[in-house]
Amino acid sequence: MKIAIPASIDKAEALVDNRFGRCSFFCFYSQETKKIGFMKNSLKNGAGGVGPQVSEFLANNGVNKVYAIEFGPKAKGVLDKLKIEIQVIKNGQTVREVIEMLNN
Repeated sequence: MKIAIPASIDKAEALVDNRFGRCSFFCFYSQETKKIGFMKNSLKNGAGGVGPQVSEFLANNGVNKVYAIEFGPKAKGVLDKLKIEIQVIKNGQTVREVIEMLNN
């Protein structure tokens, strides 16, 4: 399963960004290979409809599940339509903490 986590910077020590669609980076984590990668969110400065665009971007990158602090209603609707699972997590966690939680 490929998981996406919005991040404030491109490091595992980054805090999970509380802005799903307008985060600076996405951490991509493969549960099969345990590989961690980061990709800049080039859609974050869009004028509107960023959440649905980011949802499509994640689908195009093979994401099956997203862990985030919150999801806007439009983004949630697109993620549901694309059959990407969502998991709401508490604020203040690092990307590494979320990944460690997945491995326990």
